[in-house]
Amino acid sequence: MSIGENLRQLRLQKGLTQEQAAAKLHITRQALSSYESQRTQPDIHMLLALAEVYETDLDGILYGQETSLKNLRRLRTLALWLLALLTGLSILSAAFLWSANAFFPLTGGQLEQMETAVAIHFRLTDAWETLDGFILLLSNLGFLGLLLLKQMGKCNLSLGRRVAYMGALAGGTMLPGLVFSLFDPVYAFINYGITPLFLWARMLLFFIIDLAVDRFRKRKKAA
Repeated sequence: MSIGENLRQLRLQKGLTQEQAAAKLHITRQALSSYESQRTQPDIHMLLALAEVYETDLDGILYGQETSLKNLRRLRTLALWLLALLTGLSILSAAFLWSANAFFPLTGGQLEQMETAVAIHFRLTDAWETLDGFILLLSNLGFLGLLLLKQMGKCNLSLGRRVAYMGALAGGTMLPGLVFSLFDPVYAFINYGITPLFLWARMLLFFIIDLAVDRFRKRKKAA
């Protein structure tokens, strides 16, 4: 749809007449009508004002609310799947390390039992290290995918939503290690928390890159 058609659809979705919408924008009804009929094009300042009145973003004005919402739903789905997957893998990783120390310690017991315990212990710790490496790789690919999908799909996310997601991911990946470390006879939380800390630091880096790209785009549109 054209910008004019998008403007008309957004106005009708808000239940506003041209007179009511024009009053909120501090312009005449004729000026708004010319925007909707494509006789004239609104400048960047008017586009921002229209987006505010219709409670959407510039992409909703330029490309249509349906396209903007569809891209936002895709972004939200990927973000939730990534959150669930990283949380589940973090629980499994912490369980491997705790099982190695709790059930197969490297001290005590008969020699034959010790040999078996040591073998199982190192298999579990090897699995823990491998899984932690996979978690970091998956987080890199996942955060990159979220960044690309958000920027290419032109999704507008508030700072509050981004911070909330970072908090949820930090909690989902760090809490399992914290809980298991309380019952671990050998390792402390720092041993469990190294990978989640690296993961959170990488997420923060992608978060900063995303904010920087958003600011650059806004300045470019306003220029």
